[in-house]
Amino acid sequence: MAELQSAQPPRGAVAPNRLMLLVTIVQKGKGTFFSDYLQTFDANLQICVVGTGTAKADLVEFLGLKDNKRSVIFSVVREDKLDPILAALEDHFETVNRGTGIAFAIPFSSVIGKLSYGFLSNERRMAKGDE
Repeated sequence: MAELQSAQPPRGAVAPNRLMLLVTIVQKGKGTFFSDYLQTFDANLQICVVGTGTAKADLVEFLGLKDNKRSVIFSVVREDKLDPILAALEDHFETVNRGTGIAFAIPFSSVIGKLSYGFLSNERRMAKGDE
């Protein structure tokens, strides 16, 4: 009778960190600053686009916003770095962006391929022979 193999990972294997899509919305013109700042947290892939708000004019005026144009930054980050990133962004929203800015994260459900995951997670593992 064939013995069943256990579903445990091999010894020394490390479970990969989950990837998150971090969405950061800031004033138009501040996208490059925040994108560069997020890069310091190993956000290996970032896309910055221009967005337009949908709030009514009276709400925009009430909140003290000059216009509804925004920079929207989509960043791929590892889940283990998410809390420090969000805390740092909150601090920068207060000091750099005069209290305006939004950041939230959405988990990836899957990534196809080890190389894709390695790139997106910014992992730099040594290959055999690179010792």
